[in-house]
This record gives sequence, structure tokens and C-alpha cells, in this order.
Amino acid sequence: MAIKERKEAEALLKWKTSLHIKSQSLLSSWAGSTPCNWVRINCDNSGSITHLNLSTYGLRGTLQNLNFQSFPNLLSLDLSSNSLYGTIPSNISHISKLLVLDLSANQFTGSIPASLGNLSNLNTLYLHMNQLSGSIPQELGMLSSLSDLALSSNNLTSVIPASLGNLSNLNTLYLYENHLSGSIPQELGMLSSLSGLALSSNNLTGVIPASLGNLSNLTTLYLYKNQLFDSIPQELGMLSSLSELQLSSNNLTGVIPASLGNLSNLNTLYLFNNQLSGSIPQELGMLSSLSDLALSSNNLTGVIPAFLGNLSNLNTLYLFNNQLSGSIPQELGMLSSLSDLALSSNNLTGVIPAFLGNLSNLNTLYLFNNQLSGSIPQELGMLSSLSDLELLSNNLTGVIPAFLGNLSNLNTLYLYENHLSGSIPQELGMLSALSGLALYSNNLTGVIPASLGNLSNLNALYLYQNHLSGSIPQELGMLSSLSSGLSLFSNNLTGVIPASLGNLSNLNTLFLDKNQLSGSIPQELGMLSSLSDLALSSNNLTGVILASLGNLSNLHTLYLKKNQLSGAIPHELGMLSFLKMNVEMGNPRKLVPECQGLSSGNMPGKGNQEGKQPVLLQAQHFMNNSAENKPSTIPFSSEKQASCGQLRGSYILGERMNGITETLLLLAKLALPNSTCQTWHM
Repeated sequence: MAIKERKEAEALLKWKTSLHIKSQSLLSSWAGSTPCNWVRINCDNSGSITHLNLSTYGLRGTLQNLNFQSFPNLLSLDLSSNSLYGTIPSNISHISKLLVLDLSANQFTGSIPASLGNLSNLNTLYLHMNQLSGSIPQELGMLSSLSDLALSSNNLTSVIPASLGNLSNLNTLYLYENHLSGSIPQELGMLSSLSGLALSSNNLTGVIPASLGNLSNLTTLYLYKNQLFDSIPQELGMLSSLSELQLSSNNLTGVIPASLGNLSNLNTLYLFNNQLSGSIPQELGMLSSLSDLALSSNNLTGVIPAFLGNLSNLNTLYLFNNQLSGSIPQELGMLSSLSDLALSSNNLTGVIPAFLGNLSNLNTLYLFNNQLSGSIPQELGMLSSLSDLELLSNNLTGVIPAFLGNLSNLNTLYLYENHLSGSIPQELGMLSALSGLALYSNNLTGVIPASLGNLSNLNALYLYQNHLSGSIPQELGMLSSLSSGLSLFSNNLTGVIPASLGNLSNLNTLFLDKNQLSGSIPQELGMLSSLSDLALSSNNLTGVILASLGNLSNLHTLYLKKNQLSGAIPHELGMLSFLKMNVEMGNPRKLVPECQGLSSGNMPGKGNQEGKQPVLLQAQHFMNNSAENKPSTIPFSSEKQASCGQLRGSYILGERMNGITETLLLLAKLALPNSTCQTWHM
């Protein structure tokens, strides 16, 4: 056996014994003195190791006990996708013939050894997806043979070394997802072989160098999520091979260069989340290969250009959050490949075009927050692939079309804050995939369709602030997925609260206030174990306040005011440690913590006691009165004061006396046993 082979075996076995026990068992074939027969090892004809590939092998340990000098003929070292940790030893540079070094997707820390610059034959250096810190050593600029350099997804700081511009054979440079700062060195424009440049998700500042326009072989340029400013250089229009240009989420200003229309191979253009102004240049209509165009969240003005209809391969068109005006051009109806159209949050006027119904592949349609008027066109019912239809916050009129019930893949239907009238079509109950239905703040009339109870995947149902009448259908109790909320407040609903609502075990908020509901509060509401907010105020409810509400351990707010409830306040409510009240007589959803607005001179913990102060005064609001709130201290006997002290940790209880005088006994979260109990006259 050659001495060289034995030396290599000894080095590997020594390293093996330094690894965690489980890792050693994974390398059970590593035994004896002939490594060429071991797993994941290749040798040359002389029996010397040339390739060591332990990628994705479940190894855990360090490299400190690996003698790199023992591998004079090693060409490729791939230890990627393991759980190796510690620093990268500087003597790794002793593998003088190394072509490929891949230590990516591990847990290495510390800095990148400057000695790596001595690996003159290195072709590929992958150190991405580790926890490396410090700066990028300028010595890497000496790796004249390097074609691929990936240092992304680490904690690297400082600037990008200008010396990287010396890597004349570099094909890909990936430095994204670090903490690099400073400007992009113009020397990178000398990398004539570069096809992929990704510097995104750093803290880079300064301008985009015009020299990048020299990179004639560049196919992808990712500079997004930095702090780059000034205008987009027109020289980028010379990148004839470019397929993806992503400059989003910077501080870029100025106009979109018309020269970008020269990028005939461009597939993706992302300029969103900047401060670009001016109109959308007509030259973009020449980008015949474009599949994704995102110019959203800028300050663009003017109209949506009709020439965008020429982009026959367009898959996504995002123009939302700008200041675009005018109508939606009919030419967009020719975009037969379009799957996502987002024109929301602009100043668009006119009607929703019927030709949008031709977009048979459309998955999402976002037109909200504009000034669109007219009715919802029936042609939208032909969009069989549609999953999200959001037309909210416009000036739409007319009825909700029954044909929307044909959209079997619809996940969200948001039509709120318009001027829609008529009844809710029962056909909406056929939308079996629907998770969110929001029709609130319209002029809807009629009853709530019982068919909505068929929406087994519904997470949120918001029908509030309409003119709906009739009773709450008991079928809503079948909405087992309902969790975000059931909001029917501010309508004209009558009848009783259905006991079936107690089946909604995942429900978080239930708002039925400001209706004309009657009858008693159903005991079944005490089974809503996930409920955090319950509003039944401003109805005609009678009977008592149920002790079962004390079972709602997650309840934060309870609104029962302006009803005809009678009887005592059940002491079980005092066990709800997170419960708060609204002390105002207006909007029950405006919470006022710590009894804001009450006279501090008479409230516990506001100057009328000594020693430790109560943490927070919280309450339930049960009263039906609009008189001025007047807190006052009521003298108690020593017996009563003792009972107050025993209620340490309780919260506000209420009491209605003879149906005439209403008081709310405030029992603070007492910190002292002799704190003064108080009443609040309503």
C-alpha cells in the first residue's frame, strides 16, 4: 500500500473520531487503510483521493481535526448540507489542486479565511447558507480561475471588495442576504463573463453603477431590498441577454428608462417599492417575452397604457399603489395568459370592463381602493380559475350578481365599502372553497341566505353596516371553520340569537350589536371556547346575563349595554382575568384601557390610597343609560371593606337596582386588602 494512501486514510479516520457519535456511525465503512473503497470517496489511478463528497450526509462536528495537507491530489471537497460548525480552518488552503470547495448549508461561524485566495486553481467556491461574519477578504480577488462564487445568506458585513472585479472568468456572483454596506463597486462592470449577479437583501447604498451595462452576458440582475437611490441608469438597456431585472424595494427615483424596452429577452421586470415617478413608458410594450411586470408601490402617474395589451406572454401585472388615473384599457382583455391582475389603490375611474371575463387563466383580480363605478359585470362569472376577487372600496352600484356563485375556486370575495344594493344572492352558498366573505358597508337588504351555512371552509363572514333584515339563520352554526369573525352588527336583524352559534368552537369574534334582536342570550354561547370579543349591545335582549359566559376563558371584551337584561351579574364573570370594557357609550369597539376619562381623584390607584397601586382597572359594561358618568366613593362598613379585600384579582361586577337606579360596583384588581371600594353611577 502506498504511503500516500495510508496517510490520507489516517487523516480521515482521525477526523471521523472527532465527529459526533451518530456521525461516526454514518461513516461505518470508513475503516482500515484503503480509503478508495470507502463510501463517498473517489481516487485516481495511483490510489490518491481526488473527490470527497459527503453532501447531505447528516454529519455534525468541526473541521479542526481534518489535516488538509494530507490530500495533495484532492480536486473536489463537498461537505454541503450537513450540520458542521466552528470556523473554517485557514489551512484549508493547503489543498493546492482544489477545483471545487463547497461548504454551503452548514453552521460555520467566524470569518472567511483570507488564505482561500491562495487556491489558484479554484473554480467553484460555495460558502452560502452559513453564519459567517466579518468582511469579504480582498484576497478572493486573486482567484483568477474562479467561475462561481456564492457567499449569500450569511452575516457578512462591510463593503463589496473592488478586487472582485479582477475575476475575469467569473460566471455567477451571489452575495445576497447579508449585511453588506457601501456602494456597488463599478469594477464589477469588468466581469465580462458574468451571467448572474445577485446582491439583493443587503444594506447597499449609492447609485446603480452605469458600468453594469457592460455585462453583455448577464441574464439575471438582482439588486432588490437595498437602499440604492437615484435613477435607474439607461445603460441597463444594453443588457441584451438579460432575462430577469429585479430592482424592487430600494429608494430609486426618476422615471422608468425607455431603454428598458430594448431588453428583448426580458422575462421578469420588478421595480416595485421605490419612488419612481412619471408615466409608464410605451417602450415596455416591446418586451414580447415578458411574463411578470411589477411596477407597484411607486409614484407613477398617467394612464394605464393600452400597449400593455401587446405583452401576450404576460402572466402577472402589478400596478397597484400608484397614482394612475383614467379607465382600465380594453386592450388588457387580450392578455390571455394573465393569471394575476392587481390595479388596486390608484385613482382609476370608469366601469369594470366586461372584457376582463375573457381572461380565462386569471387567478387573482384586485381592483380595490379606486373610484370605479357602475355595476359588477356578469362576464366575471366566466373566470372559472379565479381564487381572489377584491373589488372593495370603490363606488360600485347595482346588485351582487348571482353568477358569482359559479366561481367554484373562489377563496376570497371582498365587495365591501361600495354602494351595492339588493339582496345577497343565495348562489354564494355554492362557493365551497370560500374562506373570506366581506360584503359590509353597502346598502344590502333582504335576509341573510341560509345557503351561506354550506360554506364549510369559511373563515370570516362580515355582513355588518347594511340594511339586512329577518332572523339570523341557524345554518350559520354549521360554519365549523369560522374563526376570524362573524360580524352582523348595524343591520335590522330581528328574532332570537340562534343557539346553533354555540357550535362555532373556533370563533374569535362575534359582533351582533346594533340590531333588533330579542329573546334571551342562549346558553350555548358559553361553549365558544375561543371567543375573545362578544358584542350584543343595542338590541332588545331580555332575561339574565348567563353564568355560562364565565366559561369563556379567552374573552377580552364583552358588550351588553342598551338591552333589557335583568337580574344579578353572575360572579363567574369575575374569573375572566383578561376581560375589558368600553367606558364610552358610543362605538363598542373603541377600547379604553385603565378607565380613561374617569376622574383620577376618586378612582382606586389614582391618588386616594397609599402603598402599592393596583395594576389595571378593567370592567364589563352592562348598563343601559346615557347619563353622564360620575364616579364617587361609597362608604362601606368594615365588613364590606373586608369583602372587597378578599376579591383581590377580581374585576368589575355590575348591579341593576329596581330597574331605576343603576350603579356599577367597581372592584379593582386590588393590591391592598383595605383599598376603598367604589361605585360608578350611570
